[in-house]
Amino acid sequence: MAETLLIVFVVFILLGTPISIALGIGALAASFLFPALNPIIIPTRFVGLISDSYLLLSAPLFILAGNIAARGGVARIIIDLATAVVGRFRGGLAYVNVADSMVFGGISGSAVADVSALGTFLIPQMERKGYDRDFATALTVSTAVVAPIIPPSIIAVIYAWMADQSVAAMFAAGIIPGLLIGLGMAVPVFFIARARNYPREEPPTLPQFLRVLGRSLPALMIPVIIMGGIIFGLFTPTEAAAVAVVYALVVPPIFYREPSWRELPRIFADSARLSGVIGLIIGFVGAFGWVLTYSKFPFAVAEAIAAIAPHWTLFILMVIALYVMLGTFLTPSEIILVTVPVLLPVAQAAGVDPIHFGLVCVIASAVGHITPPVGLCLFVGMAISGLPMEKLVKPLLPFLAAIIVTLILVAMVPEVTLFLPRLLGFAQ
Repeated sequence: MAETLLIVFVVFILLGTPISIALGIGALAASFLFPALNPIIIPTRFVGLISDSYLLLSAPLFILAGNIAARGGVARIIIDLATAVVGRFRGGLAYVNVADSMVFGGISGSAVADVSALGTFLIPQMERKGYDRDFATALTVSTAVVAPIIPPSIIAVIYAWMADQSVAAMFAAGIIPGLLIGLGMAVPVFFIARARNYPREEPPTLPQFLRVLGRSLPALMIPVIIMGGIIFGLFTPTEAAAVAVVYALVVPPIFYREPSWRELPRIFADSARLSGVIGLIIGFVGAFGWVLTYSKFPFAVAEAIAAIAPHWTLFILMVIALYVMLGTFLTPSEIILVTVPVLLPVAQAAGVDPIHFGLVCVIASAVGHITPPVGLCLFVGMAISGLPMEKLVKPLLPFLAAIIVTLILVAMVPEVTLFLPRLLGFAQ
């Protein structure tokens, strides 16, 4: 049964079918071929999974809040603030790029929104200041990986729902790894900036810095409201997402005169389109996962992996290698939705904390945003810079190496992810 399901799924993926449709066809094929299953279960699982989860409602709301912020002048004011703080160093705009992604990622939760909002300003600006276009593009694309890791993270919400874990714990667990990845990418920036003699930015005077800081405070309040409200128990993650939407609709137009009311229909339509794609995948994953569970396939996989990787560290390294490979042709949300039902029981059997495992999965799947041939952030960066993919592969390598090294550190030292959730009382 499981073999039929997986063969049909893989065949349709190879034929170029969207993954959501391939999942549904695979589940439907298994239900038709095996009398023990009833095809009516497929739509039942689809509708039930989508309609019964209050937590999942936070994902489209975070997407909407991020899109509003991305087009509401927030990106530009964050660039100004980062320039005032780190622009004075050699290769200042490159450090600005890293810092911007860490801050804006805490607002949008989306790597694609990060590249779209920040890359439109930073890539041309860096090129005008004497930075190589391929370096500016590769850096902008790479730093966007931080966005799905630092809260609020849409991928973390999806994992928390699938693994029946606390979203607040997943958000808290992503803070230190996100900061470490940002710092890790600053290392190649340091050496490349010195080797190529990239320029410094003029440091601001104290009044200039205070003026920029004051203008940025309304934007910086978005992640503060989200995380602060969740940590102090003022509202649930879904309520936090709704509050973020209202805040993004009200505050940027007042302080930054953007977005205009004429842009809102397009922002809502784009957010609905992306949310619909995720919802379709989630619905079909419900049917797909039900058939897999019914066939006892996850237990067979658990036994096989336990035989190959008897220690949890080897298992985690295998998961990282699998996710990086899958990231070359699947999006992070697709990877999480397809693999977690199978791998999570194995991780728990090996003694891996589900929060720690979830963060490893989130980071490893986010690498797929920048790996050819289907990295979404890579394509956005190519569209902004006008460079072909082959021109970006080599400049990407130092930053990709920094991400992988940090990922392995996070994977091998569970306390990196578990310290804050335990400190805040979200995990044992």
